[in-house]
Amino acid sequence: MSGRRFVDTNVLVYAHDSSAGPKHDRAASLIQELRESGEGVLSTQVLQDLCVNLRRRTTRPRSGDEIRRLIRDYLGWKVITNTPATIVEALDA
Repeated sequence: MSGRRFVDTNVLVYAHDSSAGPKHDRAASLIQELRESGEGVLSTQVLQDLCVNLRRRTTRPRSGDEIRRLIRDYLGWKVITNTPATIVEALDA
């Protein structure tokens, strides 16, 4: 593994919103690449934001069951639990 790459909420939303056009295509490709390489990193905050955005802010809102399956899939990635200490540590990165 060459390294880790932190994934922003917007990238995940675009990857799962097919109405986002070229942004969807690019984000979906990146997520697939990160899934295959094992380099993707998410935070608990990103996963929470993804839930809200897919439920309320996309052209086709997702059901709780769909989002639950998706989140469970992402739990196979490295997930950082946000704490005050991790926020401060991120400033040093």
